[in-house]
Amino acid sequence: MTSRERIQATFAHKQPDKVAVDFGGMSCSMINSQVLAELRDYYGLEKRLPKINDMSTMTAFVEPDLLDCMGGDVQQLYNYGDTYGHINTEWKEWEYRGTPILIPSNCIVKEDGVGGYYVYPEGDDSVEPSGHMPANGFYFDNLTRTPEFDEDEGDPADNVEDYMPVSDDQIAFHHKVMDELKANGNTRAVNVGPCYSGLGDANNIPGPNIKHPKGIRDISEWYTAPLLYPEYVEEVFERGTDIAIENFKRYWDEFGSDIDIMFICGTDFGTQRGPFMSVDTFKEFYLPYYKKMNHWIHENTTWKTLKHTCGGIYPILPYLIEAEFDAVNPVQCSAEGMDPQGLKDAYGKDVVFWGGGIDTQHVLPFGTPEEVRAQVLERLEIFGKDGGYVCNTIHNIQANTPIANIVAMVEAIKEFNGDK
Repeated sequence: MTSRERIQATFAHKQPDKVAVDFGGMSCSMINSQVLAELRDYYGLEKRLPKINDMSTMTAFVEPDLLDCMGGDVQQLYNYGDTYGHINTEWKEWEYRGTPILIPSNCIVKEDGVGGYYVYPEGDDSVEPSGHMPANGFYFDNLTRTPEFDEDEGDPADNVEDYMPVSDDQIAFHHKVMDELKANGNTRAVNVGPCYSGLGDANNIPGPNIKHPKGIRDISEWYTAPLLYPEYVEEVFERGTDIAIENFKRYWDEFGSDIDIMFICGTDFGTQRGPFMSVDTFKEFYLPYYKKMNHWIHENTTWKTLKHTCGGIYPILPYLIEAEFDAVNPVQCSAEGMDPQGLKDAYGKDVVFWGGGIDTQHVLPFGTPEEVRAQVLERLEIFGKDGGYVCNTIHNIQANTPIANIVAMVEAIKEFNGDK
């Protein structure tokens, strides 16, 4: 099987020739840029400075030559813009905690005077910074720049501003990336997340890419908004969903079945100890709009759809399936209720589990290579049975993760798949 055929069999819940694998094929399976540079050195690849995929996570594009070494079956149609509105088309060099990398040319990074850095929405330093990397930190945290929400002055259009129609420049960028992939004989499945369709993704709620955000922009305020301002939230979701579907229509018209997987949403619904909202709240405020997006895609395209949500989401999982998501990532097995065998037994025939291959909170960064190998093989044995599984780390590979452990993970996957 080609990688694309392997992914297609996986989504059909058929046993592929070997377990499908993802490294860098979607926004939440990326690799920290510092670690990625070390991996390229380890595998003896051409010296290239990592290109930042997103300044908030400081992850970098996983390019095809590294995918070849790691056995990846999914190719991301790289992000056009990042969390802060930086455009990933032109680059400049910046030193990231001692590692030279490439960041978007319209990104302005300023020192905070105490060892950290600020970034600005769309690279405009005439407005307040929207992201901050603290001293000795490795990531940019979003900053809330709006006052407490005033219900009397609230206008849902303020939060709908996140749902931006895709631009001609973005379409041209993705055509260029797709053409390069085809010219280089790409046989991997192609995944893209072309627009904001997250229904209140915490990463976007503060409006980090908006110069003058308005509306409900404090994360704690947002997650209480369905109870306090239900009509406001429903109008934001209704209008945002319609904009997202128009963006999906445009991508289908432009790219058709050259795209295999549509990454819909990264809104988290779980904590380490289970969901952080009730099932009833999810069913009332989120389920109808996710279902509307997914249903349009399944009725009008050949794409499969992918949803990211961290944490203990077991009580919400059947409703993500009802919402017609084809795959769920990152399968955080260390969270409450997320036992691998229990997940596979209960829902393995209904949804593709995309992730769960190794614990990135404890085992991958802090375990031994032997412990990494053992956990990867155990997870593959459970999740890989009868298809319906894409193996990757539980979320992004973080800064300071030992290269020996990453290599142990890759080699364990190859061992399981009979590639060694």
